[in-house]
Amino acid sequence: MEITQTHDTKILSAMVDLLVSSAQGVEDYGFTKTHNQIRYEELASALNHQGFSNRAGQPLNRNALKQVVHRLRKKPEVLDALRPNWDDLRDIEGTEDTETTGEDTCLVCGTGAVREKLKTCSPECGGIYQEHKDAPHDPRFPSIFHQMRYEEQFN
Repeated sequence: MEITQTHDTKILSAMVDLLVSSAQGVEDYGFTKTHNQIRYEELASALNHQGFSNRAGQPLNRNALKQVVHRLRKKPEVLDALRPNWDDLRDIEGTEDTETTGEDTCLVCGTGAVREKLKTCSPECGGIYQEHKDAPHDPRFPSIFHQMRYEEQFN
């Protein structure tokens, strides 16, 4: 499928290429990689150093990149064409597969099968989940219980 090269597709393509080359260790862009995430500000800075700019010719910033992503989300054919080959990234040292295991266990107690369309095994665990789901936790997890289940995989 031929994708028309617009400014947005050029920017998104460059973003993907930059992130993949960073993940593969081809080039170090100095990303802080907080929680295995790279901030838009850092990505914009790296793209600016490579000579990219916004539509008006000004330096890119996080909002410009967010707008590019927002506009292109409405074009799934473009996103599919620019999607990296995930198999190239799976075997990189230091990356973990973040798929959860034990999806059929209660998030609170870790035992028993969860009730249909719920995250807990019983109304009691459901109450505990509701009471503590907004406790401070790592932002890459939806709740403290998700974070605890993830961390238990490695202990």
